[in-house]
Amino acid sequence: MVVISCLFINIKVNSLTVRADDQTVKPYEKPTSDPLIFLGIWLSNGYSLQPETDYYTQVGQSIVVHTSASRSIWTVLTGPVDSPHYRWYKSTDYGENWSSVSESDGGHRMNFSITPKSSGTTWYQLDTQYYTLLTPLLKTHIYSRVTAVHVKDPVNATSLKVTADNDYIYNESDSDLAQNYTFIHAYPTPSDATGKITYSVDKPEIASFAQDSENGGTTNKLVAKSGAVGTVRVTAKMQNPDGSTTTGYTDVRVGGGLDDQTVDVGQPATFSMHGNVDATNSNASGSIQIKWYKYDKDGKKTTVATSNSSNYKDYVDYTIPKTTMDDDGTQYQAQITVSLLGFIQTDSLTTNKATLNVKNSPDLSISTKIVNNTYDDGSNTSDTLNKVTNNDNISYEFNLKNNKENSILANGSYVVPIHDGTTVNNVELDGTKLSSDDYTIYNKSDDKDSYLIINGIDFNETTESHTLKVDTNVSGITNAEKFESVPYYYGDDYGGSVYQKMASKHTINYVNDKFNADVNNIDFGTIEDSEKNKIYYRQDDNNLPNNTVNIDDERRDKKAMRVLVSQSEPLGQGMILRYYQNGNYTNLSSSDLLIKSFDQDNISSIGWKKDDGILLYIGDALPMSGEYKTELKWTFEDSI
Repeated sequence: MVVISCLFINIKVNSLTVRADDQTVKPYEKPTSDPLIFLGIWLSNGYSLQPETDYYTQVGQSIVVHTSASRSIWTVLTGPVDSPHYRWYKSTDYGENWSSVSESDGGHRMNFSITPKSSGTTWYQLDTQYYTLLTPLLKTHIYSRVTAVHVKDPVNATSLKVTADNDYIYNESDSDLAQNYTFIHAYPTPSDATGKITYSVDKPEIASFAQDSENGGTTNKLVAKSGAVGTVRVTAKMQNPDGSTTTGYTDVRVGGGLDDQTVDVGQPATFSMHGNVDATNSNASGSIQIKWYKYDKDGKKTTVATSNSSNYKDYVDYTIPKTTMDDDGTQYQAQITVSLLGFIQTDSLTTNKATLNVKNSPDLSISTKIVNNTYDDGSNTSDTLNKVTNNDNISYEFNLKNNKENSILANGSYVVPIHDGTTVNNVELDGTKLSSDDYTIYNKSDDKDSYLIINGIDFNETTESHTLKVDTNVSGITNAEKFESVPYYYGDDYGGSVYQKMASKHTINYVNDKFNADVNNIDFGTIEDSEKNKIYYRQDDNNLPNNTVNIDDERRDKKAMRVLVSQSEPLGQGMILRYYQNGNYTNLSSSDLLIKSFDQDNISSIGWKKDDGILLYIGDALPMSGEYKTELKWTFEDSI
């Protein structure tokens, strides 16, 4: 399917009179209507550059009135040897009386130079005549609009507005159909400023101003260089009477008629020919045809659209309604052919080849859910599991959706980080159980991470979503630890780069479901001179903040607990171990002594200040010199 569209603007000027100083000026002859031009093809006679409505200058300061007239292509074909001749007429009384300007005063030139000798206003009109010297009576007259030249006292400009008749011109110079030029205009503020204007370009290799062969210097006609492509900045400068200057600029693009297009896959792409489209082919004695060509990636050329002589204006644009990735890198070109009487080809214009770039812009969203099917104390969420231990059955579910319609991802894989030692029982893709050939488990030797890599997850124009389910069993957990992981997708985005999308983070808090306790030795150091009936304290590193009993309770279902201690053998003569608490004490013996009671939510390690806990007391008998040791039995039991 092809969608074609174009824009036509038809502008005509048929003014018989022009107003100046609130008075009506009668032209020498009725100005010729503005030409009908279609993409550079002249379908009627007229001026591509009219004189400005008003010019302002000073006595003795020359100005040049630049013009440019041309005939329709049909007139050229019927009078190919006719040449242009120029006749300027002037009036000083609002057009009541007109006289021809002599050849010696420049009245037979296309670009009319005027050097005023006195103040006042003079009106001018140009008659461009096409004929041969053998047929002087068979003339084609093309009359310009009337212009007024005002000679007055000096006025400085404060700003300058610069415009171009067309902001795009062709770089083709071999075809009469290509509009490879445009005219630049500069309008000062105030409008009656009397300074002189000059033009320049920043990139003469792209476009430059045509020379004025009649008067010297340059015209305001900007002409593209053959084959050039780019944007040229045109700067106009007005030299004010007081010596100051003011400037302005405008940009003009130069190219082969078409621009490259870049669109997202699935979106339409339109190629439009640059140039004027302000005419129709009415009352013409010939025909115009437009063809569009497509070049595939191998350069093979096919015709994709052809107009006929009556609907050519509908083919100024060519649209691909819905692009695919197969369209990426294809090229398009248009050709305009003009024929006389419908069958004699006279000229043609072929645009450059413009490239269609189709962007593949996938946009994945990933929703995730993890579930402990074995144990849940109510604290689990869709992305966090608590108190997970060996042999628990953990399941994962991932929903992957490509939110960018028509985008493509190939050779896609999904990666799920799992704890080393985890057993993968089953993997499902879109409800189908995968074989072990469709996924792999990669183990890293330097840490506890392993990676489940699921292959074959692609997205195309018809497949926009996938569901993954993974069933696992936990193993290899020896200590409490937090395992955080971020699953992710990666695939080929068709453009030679890898597309990657991260899912949300998962957190699994593992426990080994065991009660672990570690009791440190108690050291009273060396007693140099013992005394009777005295308390001896532990070494400093046996006191808080260091603990004597380190408790790590990783049970999933905790219960209240009691900690008891007993002394299996006496320590030595006169030496007694006592348990002190808040100034009170109990001697240790072979019977269990309650040290600490915990409720289920507050089980912690045990440590003491210097004056509390297990201390050494020497009573009525002093011990002999020597090294003394005994063994304490610690009991940890659930409370009822």
